[in-house]
Order: sequence, then C-alpha cells, then structure tokens
Amino acid sequence: MLNARHQGVLRAIVLDYIRTAEPVGSRIISRKYGFALSPATIRSTMADLEELGYVAQPHTSAGRIPTDRGYRLYVDRLMDRPQLSRAEVERIEQQVAPSTGEIAEMLRETGKLLSALSPYVAVVLAPCLHESQFRRVEFVSLARDQVLVILLTDTDLVHHKVVSVDEVMAQEELDRIARYLTGLLQGHTLREVRDLLVAQMAEEKAQYDRLLARALRLGAKALEAETEADVYVAGAAHIADQPEFADIATMKALFSAFEEKSKLVKILNDCLTDEDFKIFIGSEIPVRDIQGLSVIAAPYRRRDRVLGVLGVLGPTRMDYGRALAVVETTAKLLSRALTERAA
Repeated sequence: MLNARHQGVLRAIVLDYIRTAEPVGSRIISRKYGFALSPATIRSTMADLEELGYVAQPHTSAGRIPTDRGYRLYVDRLMDRPQLSRAEVERIEQQVAPSTGEIAEMLRETGKLLSALSPYVAVVLAPCLHESQFRRVEFVSLARDQVLVILLTDTDLVHHKVVSVDEVMAQEELDRIARYLTGLLQGHTLREVRDLLVAQMAEEKAQYDRLLARALRLGAKALEAETEADVYVAGAAHIADQPEFADIATMKALFSAFEEKSKLVKILNDCLTDEDFKIFIGSEIPVRDIQGLSVIAAPYRRRDRVLGVLGVLGPTRMDYGRALAVVETTAKLLSRALTERAA
C-alpha cells in the first residue's frame, strides 16, 4: 500500500515526465512541486516506488520515469479530470452536427477532429456490418461483367462494392432483383442474411426459377468478403513528433500496425461495451506491435445501442486527463447527433 507521500511523489514524477520526456530527479520534485520534504526523503520515497514497480531508473545517474504500473495507478487514482473549454465543445458540436450526408464521412471528419484536438493518432471504428440490420440493396450495371452494389443498413452507413458477374444483366432485371432481395431480407442482421441466402439457394424452387436463382447468387456475391468493421485513422504523422519514437525501426513498426487495420479492430472491439471509456496502457494492449503506446477509447451510440468506438493512441507519456476529456466529450456529442439524426 502506498501512503500519501508515495502517491504525491509518483504523481509529480508522472506529471513532469509527461511534460518533458526527461527522467525526473529528486531536486526537480522538491523545487517544482513544493514538497516540504528533504531531498534525502524524496530520494528514499523514489527508491520505494522503484522497488514496488511504479517507476524505473533508465541508468544509474538518471532520475526516474513511470512504468506502465505507475501510469495505471496515476490514471485510476491520482489523475485530474479537466474539462474542455466552451470553444472546444462548440467546435466538436459543429463538426458532428446531424446531417443528411453519409455517416462514413461524418466518422472520418470526427477522426480528423480528434487528432486536431490532441497531438495523438485518432481512430474511429465504424459500426460492425455483421450486426447491422439489412435495410435495402441497390444494383447498378457498370459493364457487361460488373455490377455496383449499394448496401444500406439501419446504422445509415452506405457500403459500396463492385462485383463481377458471369452473365449480362440489364438494369431493369437488376432493379427487380434488388426489390426481391430487399423484401426477402429486410430487418435481418447481415449475419442472418447470409444464412437466409444459403437456405433459399438450397430450396427446390430456386433450381427452376431463373430470376430467383440469379437474385440469390448476386445477393450472396454482394455480401461475401464483408467481414469486419472499417477503421478510420487520422493524424498518424503525430507519432513522428514524439521523442519516444525517434528510432526509425520503432516508427516503421508502428506505421505498419496502423496500416494493418485488423490490429486496430482487435483493440477497439474490446471497447464495444456499455462502459463510458477504457484506457489501455502499454503492455495492457492486446496487440504486441502497439504495446509502446497507450489507448483511450469510448463507445458512441444511437439511443441505447452501441454502434462503434472512437479514441486516440499516443505514447504512454500522453496527457491522460486532457486526452480523456477530448475522447469522452466527442463520443457523447457524436452519440447525441446520431440519435437526433435517427429521430
């Protein structure tokens, strides 16, 4: 158990290291943070914190830096929770205001805003297609062997993809197929839709009805390879501004991880809960390539339904209080906008 002195010194070490990225010595703590303690007592307290695993000493003559365990204690018990300024809140409100445009663009712009309000990488996990309810499908003939699929779901996300077809289909026939599939599948989740299509294709009727067979084949093709939700990433270049990542090999590994979106999905899926926010610090992150970072994420909703997650990734030395205020406020205002849009 840490006493008040230990907690005060740890808080000072974390705050100073966040600001400077330099190991923190006893003299700095005594001079900058007004402890009524002798330098010897502060050094003894720092040694206790090191023995308990809350701080580390990079080399013998250096001061201390927080460990992941130290940051965790700071975040859970010692961190201030600042509020955003009224101007910042208004800026977020304007950015995520309800509109009739595509939600995908709204989410991209939200990511850019998150990155602009914090010096970190912003990520926004779009609603998972698997769990979205099918609303309507449209087909547009592009060429003899290509059809554009436009898929609409209850989350208002519009999914476009081009599929290849084995036989020429006139636009009039594509329209009939779209109407048939919409009537058959409306109200089901995309996960259920796949099973329904397979079941319909197995029925004897589909073997003798040419239009039905073509409709079911085209529907199945339109939905294949639609697996995980998309992730919008903004501000990846911010990583280059952090001294911890000056090493070229480390920076390349991080950029590679950002490009491989399945790794980001794995992290953000853990945040698809009813909790207000989640913070992963360093080694707590379930993806090894990103364990040099910390993640602050919060779900966004439409009414009471969690649709996706937004958050920031930065060094473990990030300003957790400020970053959490940005993420939480943005998630709440985006949720309000999506709910008003659906009204």
